[in-house]
Amino acid sequence: MKKRINWIVFSLMIISFSFCQPISADVIDRIVAIVDDDIVTLVQLSKETSPYIKNIESSGYPDEKKKEMVQAINKKILTALIDQSLTRQEAKKYQINVSDTEINTAVENVKKAKSLSQEDLEKALGQERITLKEYRENIKKQILQSKLINYSVKSKVIITESDIKKRYESNAEKYSGKKKYHLRNILMANEDKMKEIKKKLDKNKGFALLAREYSIASNASDGGDLGTFDIHNFSESIKDSISKLNKGGFTDVISTAQGFQIFYIEDIVLEGVKTLQQAYDEIHEILYREQVDKKFKTWLESLKKKAHIKIML
Repeated sequence: MKKRINWIVFSLMIISFSFCQPISADVIDRIVAIVDDDIVTLVQLSKETSPYIKNIESSGYPDEKKKEMVQAINKKILTALIDQSLTRQEAKKYQINVSDTEINTAVENVKKAKSLSQEDLEKALGQERITLKEYRENIKKQILQSKLINYSVKSKVIITESDIKKRYESNAEKYSGKKKYHLRNILMANEDKMKEIKKKLDKNKGFALLAREYSIASNASDGGDLGTFDIHNFSESIKDSISKLNKGGFTDVISTAQGFQIFYIEDIVLEGVKTLQQAYDEIHEILYREQVDKKFKTWLESLKKKAHIKIML
């Protein structure tokens, strides 16, 4: 092993001095990590961190803060490159490969999903400063990791009925639907006159009839019909007044930027309600992804413990 690593190091030195074109004049290639039979170079690391470091450089933070942020991003990206090296070597060990056909299919699926032509795709990549070759390499890494996960992790993931029911019950609010209000309103410029309308409403006069007769809003002819809303983004005063009411209720006179208003609750509906059966597949997929991710991280950590990793950054 040691002889093989020494040979790799020597070869890299020869190549870097003879043939390699560095990313910039400031980057002189060297090894920053040894991962069993593989190495991570400074050029590789610089290429991955470059977009983040450019953002840090233009962030306006003090120099000391920038230095800390650069160190943190270097450490994070180097860890990711080490993880990639380990998974790549493990895939090679089990003879897991990714063919050009699989990469081509994945690229075509992306183009189809986003309605992109080949020219559109390459233009979009160019805006992100990514070559098509680099993009295909990234896709290859994703497919390789997915295959490795299938091989080493997914068979150990078990989702039970109890797990799904428990997640459904703990997210009851999410699956109980979003409350929406079908509203009518009456708008007037004079507060005293609006208070008179409120008295008429208190005596059970029809809201739509009063809206047609007195409202100055453009929807007056429709009986003040506003439509159906999620009131979450309404002003606090309107939201608080409406949320306390049931179907058929109406607010007090509310002062708004448009004038004085009264809102009427025509109906309250719940949209997006899902029973346990309706949410079953969605919850199963969420739990499955969570367990796969957790088990993959555990598996990766076990690889790290058994691997010879030397960081020289």
